[in-house]
Amino acid sequence: MSESQSFDILVAGGGMIGSALALGLSRQGWQVGLVEGLDRKTLVQAPDPADTVADFEPRVSAISVASQKLLEQLGVWADITAGRHCPYQTMTVWDGDGTGRIQFDAAELQARALGTIIENRGIVRALFSALAQSQVELIDGAAVTGCRRPGDHSVLELEGGRVVSAALVIGCDGANSRLRQWVGLPTREWDYDQQAIVATVRTSQSHRFTAWQRFSLTGPLAFLPLLNESGDDHFCSIVWSQDTAEARRLMALDDAAFAVELEQAIERELGTVEAVSRRFAFPLRQRHAKDYIAPGFALVGDAAHTIHPLAGQGANLGYGDVRALLEELSRARQAGLSPSNELVLQRYQRRRKGENLTMMAAMEGFKQLFGRDELPVRWLRNTGMRWLDQLGPVKNRIAAEAMGLKA
Repeated sequence: MSESQSFDILVAGGGMIGSALALGLSRQGWQVGLVEGLDRKTLVQAPDPADTVADFEPRVSAISVASQKLLEQLGVWADITAGRHCPYQTMTVWDGDGTGRIQFDAAELQARALGTIIENRGIVRALFSALAQSQVELIDGAAVTGCRRPGDHSVLELEGGRVVSAALVIGCDGANSRLRQWVGLPTREWDYDQQAIVATVRTSQSHRFTAWQRFSLTGPLAFLPLLNESGDDHFCSIVWSQDTAEARRLMALDDAAFAVELEQAIERELGTVEAVSRRFAFPLRQRHAKDYIAPGFALVGDAAHTIHPLAGQGANLGYGDVRALLEELSRARQAGLSPSNELVLQRYQRRRKGENLTMMAAMEGFKQLFGRDELPVRWLRNTGMRWLDQLGPVKNRIAAEAMGLKA
């Protein structure tokens, strides 16, 4: 093995969360290394213009106002929004098996938008462009093959025999985090027995800058608005979570038959579905690390928690982790403490575990509520939705919480 290169902090995983964290830590003056298995040229490559559904990336995120503020502070929001993005002013949620419906409106909150739908690669591209101008050392094209903590530094072993070390290693390597497994941080998890189907569609009617979500007994369907470079507002990203057997049936359909099923499932709110991109399906599993920290290690984002996509809060929870850890490590630097200081990491864990667990419990509650067909339950949820839609202050408080604002 080659001689180890040492840093203050190593971030393992250069996706939307890890790259933002590395950039923020570098701005604080830490010596930071970012380890990413993909080549940097792949990550900064500008996408082709989107003229058809096939030109959009299937993976998108609904970035909340709070997450937007973090990206603004990192100086990358202007670059992100110079590319394809779509702010949405309203959100309509309804029960497909009843009469309950709620509409959230940014105007009622004196906000310009409830959030912004952005292709994930657009966020990563902007972050890596900023990283290229920062003091972060990018170690790209090198997967992590092992980690250990022989003393007061944590060591990462990389492909090709390279070894790097740091006082603190932060795992941002996704839901199936190998770092979490190597460090021995156990998780509490369960399978939903559902799959999420994702694709891009073109509809005959405008999406009206609205995020649409219809609940059914077998799972929710979301239509998230997209815009191409010319401002065409007939594109949407769909996330259709269905019980595994139903998801497999839908994936087996040809595009025309799938489009018909989609039209029926969304109750033709956007007219006909004129085109569907290649579809992808992935199993849904809720996962939460019992601890986010160990001596010399911390977990952030999906490495620490994954959540059902029905509310689109996965990326925002990850950016909440980034914000909290940046704040705690900034205080540590000002106090002259090591980034691996136990009390510093414990404060980060306390701040984030409760909030993440609350959101995860709420999403599980929604899933259970809309997955039951008993008449009293159906009456209760539909009556409750109609009642809530008429209670402006309460409804707006819920919207403000989802946006990451204080209501």
